[in-house]
Amino acid sequence: MNSVARKWMGWAFFNLVLVALAGLLLRTKILFPLPWLHHKNLLHAHSHFAFAGWISLFLMSALVSLLPAERAGRYNRILTAYCITAYGMLFSFPFQGYGPVSIFFSTVSVLASWWFGYELWREKSLAASGKLVGRMSRWSVFYLILSSLGTFFLAWLMANHINKAELYFGSIYFYLHFQYNGWFLFAILTLLLARLKPSAQEGLGFSLQALAWICLPAYFLSALWMRLPLWMFVLAVIAALLQPLVVINLFRKGYRELVDSLRSPAQRQLWGLSIITFLIKIVLQSLSVIPGLSSYAFAYRPVVIGYLHLVLLGFVTLFLFGWMLEKGILRAVNGHLSAWCRLFIVGILLTEFTLMAQGISAMFYVAIPLTNELLFGAAICLFGGILGMNLESRYLTQVIRPMRMQG
Repeated sequence: MNSVARKWMGWAFFNLVLVALAGLLLRTKILFPLPWLHHKNLLHAHSHFAFAGWISLFLMSALVSLLPAERAGRYNRILTAYCITAYGMLFSFPFQGYGPVSIFFSTVSVLASWWFGYELWREKSLAASGKLVGRMSRWSVFYLILSSLGTFFLAWLMANHINKAELYFGSIYFYLHFQYNGWFLFAILTLLLARLKPSAQEGLGFSLQALAWICLPAYFLSALWMRLPLWMFVLAVIAALLQPLVVINLFRKGYRELVDSLRSPAQRQLWGLSIITFLIKIVLQSLSVIPGLSSYAFAYRPVVIGYLHLVLLGFVTLFLFGWMLEKGILRAVNGHLSAWCRLFIVGILLTEFTLMAQGISAMFYVAIPLTNELLFGAAICLFGGILGMNLESRYLTQVIRPMRMQG
């Protein structure tokens, strides 16, 4: 792995501590009076920094790790600029919400992501890992750039004081869909493909290309709460039917190769959980085409938050932990997950079960006691787990490895 990628992966991993700390403060604010803390403004900082400072920064760095060292150096300025904008949003949103400073950093962050996308699109050295690696990397940055159109449309609505809920939420879901199901997913697929031999990639091309194209009409699955024209609803139904079939075909052809390539039980556990949550995501997306279920899903905030965290924490974050484990950034204990990593996973499970229970109980107008306390406990687990993992990682890098090299 080149030094540029390793440095920025380390920064992104540390940034996850700050994401978890912001999440813990948000849960604390619900239970205890903190007059100095503006909940909505901190929520904006939390979500923007989670996307830019943790997930996107890490995925960009991981993609750069696939490049030769002489090519990776040119991305150092891009990643530096992108990380600065992430911190700008983290430290401006809590104090002013959507104000001049936070909007400036948000805009520059998007421009920096375009810069990265432009450079990676032109990158020819990725093809050395296989033609599919190059193609999937281009799909990933295509959706990274496409998703930003939702944020610009939202800014246009706010600047023109257009208060139409359908347009407002439609632009937000546009951004989220093409981030979650486009940029995040295809960046991860690029990293997975790069691990496989070119011969093992054969036969996956058609399904991967189909999945990439299906992502476009699948946006309408996130807009079923609106009054869609018939042709949009038909496209949503087609996407709901085709997506699971394509995913099943991918697993049928590539799952065995992937499993055989894993040597660490810890990595198998992390990627096993990541795959399970990915499959749950696909099922939930397809089921959302049912009118009654879609109305329920979008009507209750805990369900929406639960789904977003399922993908962000369960699928993406656990996959990235497995990637770090493979690259020696994270530590396994005798081949198994560390106690800190297990604590983090407990936090994910507790968060998901509590949010889903909250959503289901709201359907029947029944209040489940102590849900806020349970979510507060889950936030403590997430923060404690990632803080411990970071400290372990830095100890491993700064102390143990140099000792081994001297030995």
